[in-house]
Order: sequence, then C-alpha cells, then structure tokens
Amino acid sequence: MSSDTLRGRILAAGQRITPQRDLIAGVLERAGRPLAAQELCDAVGQEDPGIGRATVFRTLQSLQEAGIVQNVTLLGNQAGYLLCASAGHHHHLVCRHCGAIEDLPEAEVAPFLSGVEAAHGFGVDHATFNIYGACRACAGEEHAGR
Repeated sequence: MSSDTLRGRILAAGQRITPQRDLIAGVLERAGRPLAAQELCDAVGQEDPGIGRATVFRTLQSLQEAGIVQNVTLLGNQAGYLLCASAGHHHHLVCRHCGAIEDLPEAEVAPFLSGVEAAHGFGVDHATFNIYGACRACAGEEHAGR
C-alpha cells in the first residue's frame, strides 16, 4: 500500500494527517506484519525519539477508528497491531505457526452472522473476528511431517 493510499484512507475517515499518524502507519506498512506493542514503540522511537508510548497508543486508537489498523492477538497471546490492506470492515485469519495474517472479507462472514440472528433472535450490529489456526503453507508442512 502506498503512502498516498494510506493518507487517503486517513482523510476519508475524517481524520487529519499528522506526523505521528503518518509515521506509525508507515512503520506498520514497512514491517509487513503485525507488530507487538513494544516492537512498534521501539521502531517508532528509532525514527523519532520524541514520540512517546502514550502518543503511539493514542495514534493507534485513531488509526483503529479509521479502520486502518486492527488489533490482533499474536503468538504467545501478545497484543499486536496490523496495518490493514483492505479498506472497509473485514476480519482476519491468523496463522499460529508462522504469524501470517490474511484478510477475510465481510461477505464471507455475513451468512454466519445471519444464522446467529435467526437462531438467537439477536440483532448483530457489529462483529470482529480473528480466526486462528494454520495457514495453507503451514498446514501443508504439518501434513507432510506425518
């Protein structure tokens, strides 16, 4: 995702482009994988030592509200932050072996949610799924190792 695309998504969410938002989104983009909170703070500190932890977390909150960053649980039940390539609401498939994350479109989850509404009489207005397991490559390795 280009920096211009990121900036466009921030603006489309009704937020301003700030140096902190730009830097933190850029760090996550360059990482190409979810970063644990400490990893993210360390990487941001290397690029701009003047940005403290509190600013990182406030900025992450605003990027989450914009739908640009999502919180996921990493290996070892550690919180991680992921720059989402997909605009709009979506979910994630998280590999517990290699840490790969794949976007899962809302359209693939919608039938499940409709079933929940029908079975329980519950009006779902929002859902967020992170589904954990083995990605295609790791599942293949598991089967090959048997």
